Amino acid sequence: MTSVGNIQSKFVANQSGAIAPLFGLMMLVLAVAAGLSVDTARSSRVHSIASSALDAAALAGAKALRLGDPTDAELSALVLEYFNSNIAMNANGFSVQTFQVVPNREENSVQLVANIEVPTTIMAITGREKMDLQIRSSAVFDVKDVEVSMMLDVSGSMAGSKIEDLKAAARDLIEILLPTNTPHSNKVALAPFSTAVNAGDIAEKASNGKGNNGKSQAGDKTKCVTERRGPHAFSDAKPSAGKLNRKSANCPTAEVQPLSNDLGTLDEAINAMTAGGMTAGHLGIAWASYLLSPNWASVLPGDSAPVEYDNTDFRKVALLMTDGMFNSYYEAENGNSVAQARALCDSMKANNITIYTVGFQVPEDVVPTLQYCATSPAHYYEAEDGAALRQTFKEIAKRLNGLRLSS
Repeated sequence: MTSVGNIQSKFVANQSGAIAPLFGLMMLVLAVAAGLSVDTARSSRVHSIASSALDAAALAGAKALRLGDPTDAELSALVLEYFNSNIAMNANGFSVQTFQVVPNREENSVQLVANIEVPTTIMAITGREKMDLQIRSSAVFDVKDVEVSMMLDVSGSMAGSKIEDLKAAARDLIEILLPTNTPHSNKVALAPFSTAVNAGDIAEKASNGKGNNGKSQAGDKTKCVTERRGPHAFSDAKPSAGKLNRKSANCPTAEVQPLSNDLGTLDEAINAMTAGGMTAGHLGIAWASYLLSPNWASVLPGDSAPVEYDNTDFRKVALLMTDGMFNSYYEAENGNSVAQARALCDSMKANNITIYTVGFQVPEDVVPTLQYCATSPAHYYEAEDGAALRQTFKEIAKRLNGLRLSS
């Protein structure tokens, strides 16, 4: 009878010839798995690099369609140049086989499709020598026009170089939003403020010329206006529903400038800005709202009448700039200047007005109010010097141009 030990020995002996092929097969499977992992990771990296480059090219193409009139060949050359320049430093062993550009001139949009070939490394032992990627991107230059009102602080703390920096920044924004070589319906309004607001020719129609006691005030012969009281204190209701008061004779030199696309008119208004007085910030916010409100069309010049809030061809934007704490107000029952400012910002947001806020060398206690008023954290800016202020205004103007990636 065969012993158990003998049977086991024979079994082991019979398996010896099968171990090597089995081991080799297992090693091949492991190699293929490792190759798949390495080449898939490499392909994913190429996809990320090429996608970013394609997005940049699509944005450049959409902007070119909006601001110029390139031929199809010129557009294709432009976007391909942008694509190539963005992948040049990262082009590690992959190649672009085809590059398709599909413009939509009516919508100022561009669709791009790139077919990319990525050579494999370890996977080549399986006979697969390349991986094919198709990457798509599209961008549109939103053709909505904008109505922008700029609340500009011209109080005494803006004296010297700061007021000149502000003038330069305001001009920068206007030049970007009102290009002379491109058809558009953009308009800009200016609401300079200090101790009060100089309403110019609008003052008589917008105010009652009376104080709380019904008697004429010292400032009635000026064009200074202050806040209104009552149920419409923080709304953009038409002036006849709630007249503004005149409780200050300390007007800024510069008058409010209703919506305009005339570069000369706007430049003249900016040149008139001088620094002096206190900081009634809520009055500047109120006028930034009024100059965008269709409810105020009856007291504004015809060409400056704002479009209706539900006009989907336009966006309404307020830019609120200050360098100091809001410290002056006239109607105690409305709350202090900060409280009134926040209520007025709430009213603008309810009307779907986008609000950007800019603090120019502001103290820390001013920041919470500016952040509160901004449409989002990304709509609040701080500028520590004149160069930063100019850059901020330029960035906001470029954001308002509407260039974006689309799905």
